[in-house]
Amino acid sequence: MDVQCSTDGADQSAVQPGTMIGRTLAFLARSTPLRTWFVARSRGEEHIVLHVSTGSDLAVAPGQAYATSATPCGTVVKTGRTLVKSLHRATSVTCKDDFLRECGATLYAGSPLVWAPDDGPSECFGTLGGLGRTATADELVPHLPLITHAAAVIGFALQAAHDADSLRRRAERAECESTVDDLTRLYNRRGWTSIAYAEAGRIKRYGSSAGLIMIDLDGLKRTNDAHGHRAGDALLRRAAQVIRSSFRDSDVIARLGGDEFAVLLMESDAPATRWTAARVQESLAIAGIQASVGWSSLDGSGNIDAALHDADAAMYAAKGARRQLNLDASPGWPRWAERSPLG
Repeated sequence: MDVQCSTDGADQSAVQPGTMIGRTLAFLARSTPLRTWFVARSRGEEHIVLHVSTGSDLAVAPGQAYATSATPCGTVVKTGRTLVKSLHRATSVTCKDDFLRECGATLYAGSPLVWAPDDGPSECFGTLGGLGRTATADELVPHLPLITHAAAVIGFALQAAHDADSLRRRAERAECESTVDDLTRLYNRRGWTSIAYAEAGRIKRYGSSAGLIMIDLDGLKRTNDAHGHRAGDALLRRAAQVIRSSFRDSDVIARLGGDEFAVLLMESDAPATRWTAARVQESLAIAGIQASVGWSSLDGSGNIDAALHDADAAMYAAKGARRQLNLDASPGWPRWAERSPLG
């Protein structure tokens, strides 16, 4: 969500965080020996590029992902310090130089981007990075205070956007309280669509990730036919209770209609999503509820329609095969679950 910084007076101007970041990168490109500057988010074992200075003379583009081990950015995140690395002066070529060589760069400068989310301590969001092919480290050293200051400005812009998104998210969800399913008290399809698409935009903007889980109850029609709709409603309420207890407050859970449920699992990569999908299916089975479950990942592209299609297709494939997800074959307890245990 865009944050606006306005001047006082009747003639107010607004500067969005993306614009502030773009201007800062352009200023660095004009004021330092490096013409290519970028902002990358640290996400697990990889970095994903979010912004690149206009007029960049090297092969770096928004949306590009690269392994943390292939770049000095990993060292910047780990140490929390500004780093200058000259490839042509290195005594040996290491795997951390792969990204530089692929971009055709001989000089790297990086500074950490630190922010403090409202739901946790300060952390390194990623890096402000600069690349060049003709400049030397000695030429760059006088500009290090400017680079460090620029990283602080960009970190502030990202923090402001994040805080505004948090406020907007709470407002969106409060507004969507009127769009909950009367039977299960989960979001209905309208509430799900509103929140899920808004979150997809944030995922694209911040280069984060999420998981999508689709759940279809296998026995609702049989229950309705054999015992009546009151028994079917009781089954839906019990299933909703099990599903809700399997996720965090930050996750978006909805009953899309009939016996179909959907979950948007925030800040979850593919292995964690697969693990969680298997766990919720197991929890439903323990409660005596058979369900078909499918999942997919929503990455930095923010293409939620494609992710929904994939999760839905996987769920119907599982229903056709009556397939049970294998919890034992999935990774161990996800890192986010260690911070916020599931019920």
